[in-house]
Amino acid sequence: MADDGKRLYEGLFLVDSGFANKEPEAAVELCKGVLEKHGATVIRCELWSETRLAYEVRKNKRGAYLLAAFRADTMKMGEIELECRLTERIVRYQFLNREGIPMEKWYRRYEISQRPPRREADAVETESIETEEAAAS
Repeated sequence: MADDGKRLYEGLFLVDSGFANKEPEAAVELCKGVLEKHGATVIRCELWSETRLAYEVRKNKRGAYLLAAFRADTMKMGEIELECRLTERIVRYQFLNREGIPMEKWYRRYEISQRPPRREADAVETESIETEEAAAS
């Protein structure tokens, strides 16, 4: 591909969970719209998960994460970040430069089947094994 100044980015958006639960398609379109408004080419954008936040962010206790893969001009990333900051329904955002890394490699780790088991479950399992060993001896 010719060097047109565009790079591959990963974008993670945290949006208001009430909005994302009522209108999931609108939440995806909101994030796509912010990116496309500044000339980005959205490759993939989807609602990833909805969860309780560790601490309140803009008076929100819950949030929905949207994951996006897109190509954007490096000079436009500042404008995209400003747009995200000014959009009320986008609570937080993070962009990572993924140029040179195949999208299938980094995007696949977010799929449910590829996620590692939760640590809480591991801790409960380890605890039950230790209890069984103690009872056996």
